[in-house]
Amino acid sequence: MSRRVLLICCSLILFSAVRIYAAEDPSALLQELEKTFSSIRTVQTRFRQEKNLRIFSRTLIMEGRLALENPRRLAWRIDSPIRYALVLNGDYAQQWDEDSNKIQKTKTANDPVFKEVLGQIEKWFSGEFASLLNDYDLVVKNSQPPELEFTPKTGGLIGKVIQHVTISVRSDRAYVEQILIEDTGGDTTRIVFYDTVLNAPVSAEKWEVVPND
Repeated sequence: MSRRVLLICCSLILFSAVRIYAAEDPSALLQELEKTFSSIRTVQTRFRQEKNLRIFSRTLIMEGRLALENPRRLAWRIDSPIRYALVLNGDYAQQWDEDSNKIQKTKTANDPVFKEVLGQIEKWFSGEFASLLNDYDLVVKNSQPPELEFTPKTGGLIGKVIQHVTISVRSDRAYVEQILIEDTGGDTTRIVFYDTVLNAPVSAEKWEVVPND
């Protein structure tokens, strides 16, 4: 194949890819994802969290579980290498850790920063992506599977902590596959979800802040 023919073929492939990418309007994509996610009543999933700290040369890995029940009920548990639990129920948050073996209960309205961060987390996990545009600028990095990069708007509270949040949706667009958080200090956190079960009943013990296992 001549160099000229090869260049033409590459150009056609690139042009086609650009057309496919541009064919899906960001607002239409968000609306489709929100419509799909709106049918989700419960989520139960395992996750692997990889934390890269700028001052260290290794990755800190944590394994845990997430349970979500709309509206506004969420349990986030880390099983290893430490044990920790955060349970949100309406306007209250409870935290427990293995070292202290104590429960801390907080009314989120009394802590604006805590309330803002928890509100963002709930939106990421619930697929309320369009509402994030109040606080973020959006770049659609890929349309299939969807990959959305959110950058906090200038002057907002979140922008003091977070530089970018990239949300990767599964190829079937049924739920989030992973979330990558880049903070302003240069650290990154990647959360990968697996063994995800949607719309199954959540047992009562999942909402107990102290684990019974």
